[in-house]
Amino acid sequence: MKFYLLHLIFLFFSLSAKAQPSVKLKVDDEITTASGLKIKLTASGKGKNINKGDKVKIHFLGTLVDGRVFDNSKERNQPFEFVLGMKQVIAGWDEAFLYFKLGDKAIVTVPPDLGYGDVQMAKIPAGSYLVFDIEILDVFRDFAPKQFTIKPKEVVKSPSGLEYFIVSQGKGLKAEKGKTVEVHYTGFLENGDIFDSSVLRGQPISFRLGTGMVIPGWDEGVSFLYTGGKALLIIPYELAYGENGRPPLIPPKAKLIFNIELISVK
Repeated sequence: MKFYLLHLIFLFFSLSAKAQPSVKLKVDDEITTASGLKIKLTASGKGKNINKGDKVKIHFLGTLVDGRVFDNSKERNQPFEFVLGMKQVIAGWDEAFLYFKLGDKAIVTVPPDLGYGDVQMAKIPAGSYLVFDIEILDVFRDFAPKQFTIKPKEVVKSPSGLEYFIVSQGKGLKAEKGKTVEVHYTGFLENGDIFDSSVLRGQPISFRLGTGMVIPGWDEGVSFLYTGGKALLIIPYELAYGENGRPPLIPPKAKLIFNIELISVK
């Protein structure tokens, strides 16, 4: 069975965060967005709004509309962190946090289609509206990975159609067919949206090179590197997820762009 780069954790996430909203909330303001999300600001912080790609640290209380608690980060004494717009949280959060800034407190009501839909999740029944009492503790700007900078004249196109740019070759063992390689990666669509990233999860992946465990563009592209090497791969759909793509994250006939760093070879 092929190892696909998408993970179940992304199953219910939106394709990307909305554009930065023009509405500036004031304390006790309550709005309903076009998507059906309800937001009420209960305390105002300072600074600029949070942007897509920022890492956010928060405390939250999650309840159903009848008041039953399904999660409470304060009770665990464990703030929650995520990177906005990177499909790490439900779609309602990726939208709501674009209205907030450091220090804000708010009540956010998320309709089912921006939450977990018709799927039951632990203490959350299928089709539930979710109510979150949120406090924003910290914001880390521009946390999301950026595409490696390339020199267009030095991009190589192989006979298969794969295009690649070697950012740094590396100096350790070479990645060869049959060897187990450990890789950090970030995958981008052509519009720049990140659809998956081991860097954001802080956990590289391992696989046997050249054995079909990953998409063909990876089996070929990683083989150009030595341990410690980095490359940008531009992979046509024929060497990625084909004509059908991997909805909802990867559209049909999608060309994919990857930052690749070879961590180890065994």
